[in-house]
Amino acid sequence: MSSDRIPILKLLVTFVAVFTAGAVGFTLPSIGAHPTLPLLVGGIAAAACIRWGRRMWPAVLAGGLSIDLWLKQPLVASLVVGIGATAAAVFTAWFLELRAFNAGFNRARDVPLFIVAAGIGTMILPTVGMFGFYLSGEHVKAFDPLRWLRWWSNSTAGVLLVGPMLVALSRQRLAQLAEHWAEAGLWLMGVAICCACALSLSASGVGRPLVVLFAFVFVVVGAIRFGLVVASFGSLLISAATGLSFIIGRGVFGQLDESAGLATLWTFSAALTGISLMITSLLAERDHAGLERLRAEQRYAQIFDASPQPLWVHDPSTLEFLLVNEAAVRQYGWSAEEFLTRRVTMLAPPGATRVLPSSAERDATPEPFETRHQTRDGRTLAVEVWTRAIDLCGRRAELVFASDVTERRALGSALIDAIANEQRRIGQELHDGLGQELTGLALSARALATRAERERQPIAASLDQLATLAASCIQAARRIAQGVSPLSDADGSLQGALEALAGRSSFGNTVVRFSSRVDAPILLDLEARNHLFRIAQEAVQNALKHARARVVEIDLWAYDGAVSLTVNDDGVGLPRLGSPNAGLGMRTMHFRASSIGGRLVITSRSEGGVSIACEVAQPPIAVTA
Repeated sequence: MSSDRIPILKLLVTFVAVFTAGAVGFTLPSIGAHPTLPLLVGGIAAAACIRWGRRMWPAVLAGGLSIDLWLKQPLVASLVVGIGATAAAVFTAWFLELRAFNAGFNRARDVPLFIVAAGIGTMILPTVGMFGFYLSGEHVKAFDPLRWLRWWSNSTAGVLLVGPMLVALSRQRLAQLAEHWAEAGLWLMGVAICCACALSLSASGVGRPLVVLFAFVFVVVGAIRFGLVVASFGSLLISAATGLSFIIGRGVFGQLDESAGLATLWTFSAALTGISLMITSLLAERDHAGLERLRAEQRYAQIFDASPQPLWVHDPSTLEFLLVNEAAVRQYGWSAEEFLTRRVTMLAPPGATRVLPSSAERDATPEPFETRHQTRDGRTLAVEVWTRAIDLCGRRAELVFASDVTERRALGSALIDAIANEQRRIGQELHDGLGQELTGLALSARALATRAERERQPIAASLDQLATLAASCIQAARRIAQGVSPLSDADGSLQGALEALAGRSSFGNTVVRFSSRVDAPILLDLEARNHLFRIAQEAVQNALKHARARVVEIDLWAYDGAVSLTVNDDGVGLPRLGSPNAGLGMRTMHFRASSIGGRLVITSRSEGGVSIACEVAQPPIAVTA
């Protein structure tokens, strides 16, 4: 029942508003000669159809017809004019609905869209209305182009004057106005004074320029401070006051003749309305952009906070934490508030200072920076760090991804140790077991071959071939043992194993050179030496197989406190990210370096090729008394 009453009430309100505006306007002095106020009817009709739907057309038609009958116009002309006014309002509402118009004027496109719809829609009213005059026998009115232009201009002005105010009017906007009631009161007082001056000041002197100036000031202030509804209301009041000044012949616009007065008032009203709409458009565009930016920041903040990956943002200059997510809080144990009052250096464990990669290291390799961080309870974590430079609200900052790989490192180290132990066992068995047995077989076969030859037995040649085959099997077993445990044949010497690697890898036009500088004894344990050899072996294989290098240089430098291994090549450079060659081999080298506490750096050389460097700390030399 209430849903039926609401449309009836809206229909009644629309009819009363349309009829009252038209009846009051057309009963003013100089009816028809100065049509400045009457055609606000079109704005009320269009606003009703836009706000409450095109179903308001019966009220608009009844109101328009009643106005013309009140003015004692011919019935046919009154009916046709009413139909034209209804069609104009319905078309305007339909056009805006088709173009997804926002009634709150919250987007920049809504203002020009409303102006275009009003300009096109109001063309219907004078066109159909003049046809009504033709049907009623008033042929002079029906074919007067100046009358059509005046009718259309005033209709459009009416829609632009009251349409935005009535369409955008809402409780929320009135509530915003009530929140600033003191400022609103001062603004309304200023508008009232401006209207009073328009009706009381003389047209000569500075009266008219002052009124125009203050009118624009109040409209601009209203649009910026209070929005479109208030600014449109101020424009309507000031336009009404200046129009009344022209009609009654008093005030700043009272001394103008009809043509000059109409042109001046139309221009003035259009300027007031246009400036309020333009400011609204610019503010709507600004607010829309700000809202979209805020929504984007909220989405990014949600992704940042909800990420299972520990993340933080810090100032690259001061290293002060700016943002930190829950995953980082869980990983390190400090609260978010504690993070934001400290610096990144608090994560450095005792004896270590490298928490983040340097800018050169970050730009040199796409691989993560491997380091160690300390938690609040004193635990040391093995972490992989990725860093990215970002813009944080106009401030230069750095986003950091820090993955805890302690368990993965421990599991990998245990797996590599198990593989290495098994390799050594197999190599030892090949060397000491199968190798010794093959040596015994070769000696026995050689002895039998010698005896058979001395006794001139026919089997001597076969026994000699058997002895040669056994010797060949011994060499093959030694090569297999060397591959399984590379330092076994070099008596555990890293230098010897690397020199042998260089010799085996040189063939054809490819040259692999080895050089060493031993300023201090190599005190690394066998596992560490074995990992360094495997890193060099992988680097040489990548250079020859994938980078198509022609010259590879292996450099070993042992000095007090560390051992440095470098492999340089003149190949095609680093493989692309995502290619098969950029995957397992490089990750394995990084893993081997990390498992022995080393730091692997892979960089592109300026002269071409790749440089792979691994530095491992070694225990200090024991000093004997």
